[in-house]
Amino acid sequence: MKQMILMFTLLILATTACAPTPTALPVDSVLSTATAAVADTLVPTEAPVNPKLPAASFESQTYINEEVGFALDYPVGWTVTETLLGDRGKQIQFLSAPEIADLAILPENAARLTATVYQWDPKNDLAAYIATRKTAWESSGFTIVEEIPVVLDLGLNAVQFELKTPDSSAVVLITALDDQYLVLSGEGNLPLVKEIVQRLRPISVR
Repeated sequence: MKQMILMFTLLILATTACAPTPTALPVDSVLSTATAAVADTLVPTEAPVNPKLPAASFESQTYINEEVGFALDYPVGWTVTETLLGDRGKQIQFLSAPEIADLAILPENAARLTATVYQWDPKNDLAAYIATRKTAWESSGFTIVEEIPVVLDLGLNAVQFELKTPDSSAVVLITALDDQYLVLSGEGNLPLVKEIVQRLRPISVR
């Protein structure tokens, strides 16, 4: 910026020197004119705005977990169950039908989504946690088909994966909520699963 102002100043001074009138412009006036000229050429850069999430393709209801601090919209009529995983975790299962809870292979168009809360060190280090999960997937013979960083509602950062397992495919979304990690993993109707996990959002009530 200083170099551009200097160039404009020299240009204006040279033009003034060659003009038929001997009256020179004051230095302050020259600098103000040059600064204004530079400012006119600059276009303010705005931060990118995340596109608004389109309306859900399903009639939705909202699951709210005040203890962990998140909410999730899922289809009306689904079954929701919560399970404690010892002192360091909790699991919430969303099922399109209750009878598919333990099925190895889901019926066509059925979907099963599991939200798991983990206590893991280091705290609030999403990149480190994801690196650990990717190592575990590789050891289990999973293939990462897709890896997409996403910004969810209220600026919540997450990474969404599509995995190919030996038996099927799955969608996994991972995010950090304060000192806990939240992993959403779904299978079956993957387009529907992706639509649901995109509706994850943090809540302020803790």
